[in-house]
This record gives sequence, structure tokens and C-alpha cells, in this order.
Amino acid sequence: MKYLLSTLLIVILGSLASQADEAPKKAPKKPARNASFEYRFSDDLEQTADSIERQKKWFRDAKFGAFIHFGVYSALEGEYEGRGSQHRYSEWIQVSAKMTADEYHQVAAKFNPSEFDADEWAKTFKDSGIRYVVITSKHHDGFALFKSMVSDYNIVDYTPFKRDIIKELSEACHRQGLKFGVYYSQAQDWDEPDAPFIAPRFDGLHKVIHPDLPDDFEPDMDRYIAKKGLPQVEELVKNYDLDLIWFDTPRDMNLERVKLYSDMVRKYRPDCLINSRIIHSGKGKIEASYLPYYDYVSIGDKEVPTRKLPLYFESPDSVSSSFGYKTKGNCYYHTPEEMLHRFVHTVCAGGNALINNGPMGNGKLDPEAVRLYGAIGDWLEVNGESIYGTVRNPLEQRPEWGDISASKDGKTLYLHILHWPESEAISLSDLPSVATSASYLANGEKAKFSQQEDSLKITLPAKPLSEYDTVVKVNF
Repeated sequence: MKYLLSTLLIVILGSLASQADEAPKKAPKKPARNASFEYRFSDDLEQTADSIERQKKWFRDAKFGAFIHFGVYSALEGEYEGRGSQHRYSEWIQVSAKMTADEYHQVAAKFNPSEFDADEWAKTFKDSGIRYVVITSKHHDGFALFKSMVSDYNIVDYTPFKRDIIKELSEACHRQGLKFGVYYSQAQDWDEPDAPFIAPRFDGLHKVIHPDLPDDFEPDMDRYIAKKGLPQVEELVKNYDLDLIWFDTPRDMNLERVKLYSDMVRKYRPDCLINSRIIHSGKGKIEASYLPYYDYVSIGDKEVPTRKLPLYFESPDSVSSSFGYKTKGNCYYHTPEEMLHRFVHTVCAGGNALINNGPMGNGKLDPEAVRLYGAIGDWLEVNGESIYGTVRNPLEQRPEWGDISASKDGKTLYLHILHWPESEAISLSDLPSVATSASYLANGEKAKFSQQEDSLKITLPAKPLSEYDTVVKVNF
């Protein structure tokens, strides 16, 4: 009977873990919850079966992506003629500095990232444990990093650089075994008067950026989509080997416009993942009616979830407070400890961390970003099994001392000790099975543990075995 009961409990734990990445019918209980997530996710939301299948091909196991914001704005570093540095995002310099289209075009015409080396970028990402890469093919400024027949406002036709960065980076990433995707601003395009701005408070900037517009000019978003937005997305999905397309800031997007973009991607690349910002802003409420048109949820910029979410998600984080490279005005970088803790919490909540870097205007990666990626990569070399291919914390609560991930088969829990307790011990309760062994990933040595009924106690050494996150592997 004792053997049968233990077997049954192991099956129960395995069932909990296997369901951990699926959409639960009820949200888990948690005392402290982030109100910003509360209103966005109804408990009954479920992703479509085809979206889940696309996720499972590689996305759910990857966990760690590199986000890249690179463009004309990179050369300005957050300021233009003494203006614009107050905005936290340097990639918004055209708006924050109130630059006319002509002024911005003059900067674009000189943009020459001559030190760009796609293979060097891809190798850096691979060595850091990154599994996929997403780069801005066209940000809100309307400038494209790829050869476009739709508009000559692109890096090949408009600049002295004359090379297709999207093509070169795509090929380099795939040579390194990395998945590759592009960011595309489908609604905002400051170079196109017909495109909307992200919020009504910016609407007056139409005349600032385009001072020659007639007073009676009426923007027509559908005209912009037909003229530039949709044809450029078609170029991207037809001409480049894309695993993912990342849309953003969907002002004035409706079902008809969403379908145009989503259907275009599905037509040429059925397995290409689409993120939720095709229609939902990062902080917008998730509407069930739009779930068939994208594959996973992009939560808000630099948000780290405090609880498990009902849909598979990705957190667009960044090594610094800006996404584009910024040296002018206020800007800060995270410490390696902060960056790793944010990463671990995101994975343990059931999502991927897409951690951004902003390369410099000369085409070189930001050295501080490389250092922070490297710190995560060094930790992953030892502790990667607690991240890649795991599922979220199957228990109801996040522990005070850190967080928990689990193996897909439910036979292993990975206890991430982020805050070393003074008591030199950690505890877990409400376990549905009996632990058979415990060990530290840092050195492979056994950990001392005891279990009484459903409560497990692990006695720790006096000091952490890892600088940022000591992982205890517990088998059941």
C-alpha cells in the first residue's frame, strides 16, 4: 500500500508539472499579487491549439532571447542638438526632440554602422546562452534595416552602409543554431503622416514632424497600411527566414487590420510565431476574441510577473532603462544580480525573458550589455537545466527565498535560492510526493534534507554556492 501511495503521489506531481505551461481553469492563489496583471488576464483565457503547437516547436523550451533595438537613433544616443534626452527611451528621439522629417532624414543619410559584424553578434549571443534573437526591422521612425522595394527609406538605399542588416543577422543566427525574428512597428510610423501616434497627446506632432502638411490634412491609417505597413511585412515573411515576428504599439488596430497582418504572416510562414502586440498593448486587457490571431502574450516593457499567468508569455526586458543605446540624459543599467533575478522570476512564472540590448551607432554591441549577457551565460553554463525546457512553478506560491521551476515530467523541482536565509535553511510545504534526493547544481554535492508528510526542509551551508542564484535540484 505504501508503494502504491507513493506511486500515485508521483503521478499527481507529474500531472501538475505537465499542466504547468497550459492555460489553467483557475488562477493560483497568492497572497501578494501585482494589480497591474489582475485586470489584464481573465482566469478562463485559453490559447488556441495551433498556437500551443507553434510554441512547443521551440519557443517554450528556449526561455532566453536577445532583443535588439538598432537604427538611426542609435547614432544620436538619446539627444539631438541639446533636445530630447529627458525621454527614457533613446529610440523615441525623433518625437522627444521634436525633429522634423527633414532633420531626421539628414541623420539617416549619414548612418553608417561600419563596424557591424553579424557573426560576432550571433556568437556573443550564443555564448551567453541565448536561444533566439529579435531585432527591429522597422521601428516607429519608419526607417528599415532591410532592403525594401516598398520604400527607399532603408539602410541599403538611403545610407552609405549599403548592406542588409536583417539578412546578414538572420543568416548568422541560423548558422549558430539560434532562432531569428524581427520587430515591426505595424501601426506607428512617424515618417508616414497617415500613420497614428501611440497616444492622442502626440497627435499635434504630425505638423511638427511634417510641417509642410496642408492644414486640412486627414490621416488615413488604412492608406498607410496598404501603402507601406502590409507590403513591408510581406517582404519580411517572403524574403527572410523568420521564426517570429514581433509587432508593437497597436494604436487604432481593429480586427480587420489585425487579420490583414496575421493572415499575411500565416500565408507565407505558418509556423512563424506572432506576439500579442499586434492588437493588445503591453498593458492592455487581453481579449479572448483576438487569441486566434497571435501565439503568445508580450507583457509590458520591463515587467516581471509576480504570479503565474494563464497564458504563455514573454517579458520584453532590457539591460538598461532605455531600449536604444543611450548615453545622454538619465540612463541606468541593471546589475548582474538584478538582471539574473528578473530572468529567473520570469521563467519560473511560466514565460520567456527577451532581454534587450541597444548596439552603438558604429555597429558594435554595447560593452555593458555584453558583460551582463555574459554574467547570465556563465550562470547558465552551470545551472541551465533549471531553466531550459522547464515548466513554471507547479506549487501555489512563490517562496520568500526565491522561486521554483520544474522538469516537464514532474519528477524534479529546481529551487532557486535568490535570498540566502539567515536560518541557513529553506522549507516547502504542500508537496504532493516524497523527495528522494537533493543536490546543488553549482558543485553536484548532495544537500541535506528532511521531510515530514508534505513539508520539506533543506539545510543549507553557511554561504551561497553561487553569487546570484544557488539552485537545489530535488528529485521525487
